[in-house]
Amino acid sequence: MSRYTEQITALLRAMIWDEALTIDPSVLLEREFWYALRRQQLHHMAAVWALNHKLPVYEAAQQKLQIFQSLQRQQRQNTLLTDIVTLMRKHDIEPVLIKGYSMAVLYPNPDMRESGDVDMYVGEQNYDKMIRIMKETYPEAYWFSEEHAGLHFTMVVDQQIDLAAEMHRVAMEFHSMPKANAAFQEFTQAEMAHPRQLTVGSTEVSIPTKEFDALYILMHAWHHFESSGVGLRQLADWAIALKQLDAREREAFEPRLEKLLRRMSMLDIWRTFAWVVVNKIGLPREECMLYDDACQQKGEQLYRQLVKDGHCGREPKLQYFGKTMYYYPYSRPEKGRLKQKWYTLKRLTFQAFQLRKLFPEFAWRSYIGQFI
Repeated sequence: MSRYTEQITALLRAMIWDEALTIDPSVLLEREFWYALRRQQLHHMAAVWALNHKLPVYEAAQQKLQIFQSLQRQQRQNTLLTDIVTLMRKHDIEPVLIKGYSMAVLYPNPDMRESGDVDMYVGEQNYDKMIRIMKETYPEAYWFSEEHAGLHFTMVVDQQIDLAAEMHRVAMEFHSMPKANAAFQEFTQAEMAHPRQLTVGSTEVSIPTKEFDALYILMHAWHHFESSGVGLRQLADWAIALKQLDAREREAFEPRLEKLLRRMSMLDIWRTFAWVVVNKIGLPREECMLYDDACQQKGEQLYRQLVKDGHCGREPKLQYFGKTMYYYPYSRPEKGRLKQKWYTLKRLTFQAFQLRKLFPEFAWRSYIGQFI
């Protein structure tokens, strides 16, 4: 593991739970420590937290400038968000903000949580209508994605790619696992039918239920983890999403959640990640649904992998066996249909071998589903 693993974990716990720092703060003056934080998508959070606590940091002037630029961008993103919400409502579409700013407000200091693009769920029924409205309203936008190329339709407003919106027809898909996909889509539609409200500026914006966030934040982290690695920032998001449920809400949701995860073949995945957020990130175990101490060995292995990978940083290496997961090191051929198909088969097989190192049931079901 990274030589900074213990320091990063201690710092993360201090930041998200607003607790005292238990390590020597002089590590904040080391350049390599900030590189390690960046790999976990924690550099912005750490800079805001440390400066607010009047701690010395590496290249403080540059850190302050980057924070200022990030917060300025957040304001522009929030303006784009409220403009899109107002636009969609004029056309009888109620978009629901997923991730992003709705997660930031759960942190002790919302400025710590850097946001990416504006992500909004509109659903299958309103998807084509939404695309037409967006193209008509933003004819000067720098770029639009293909209309039906994936989970969402993307609009990039400016050439600097400073502002972008992703309008989701579905929040997530399991392409090779029809039963898992059907279960998740049913859950999504049920939860999106009664969203909460969050005030952004002077606009009330719809956000998902607490129950949806509790599952979806993990699903989004899992999407990155199974392919190329995920940073600890995403697990911090999940821990905070779990914590916002009170005891009554957890008791009501837990049986439904377990049934859903079994349908998705992901109960083992949930419990292993849960072991990490409880024992490494510090979420109280009574606040973590379906927690299981029996996952300790696998949880330790997962944590080592998380720290090694960082966000989308899994090491490319053609190694099938051992406990460490790797990323397929070859690129898809540009020409030759047979070569491209052969490449895809080898890549899928390699990925299945990697995933089975931690989650063999899901790896097998996902792999077989590619060919059925």
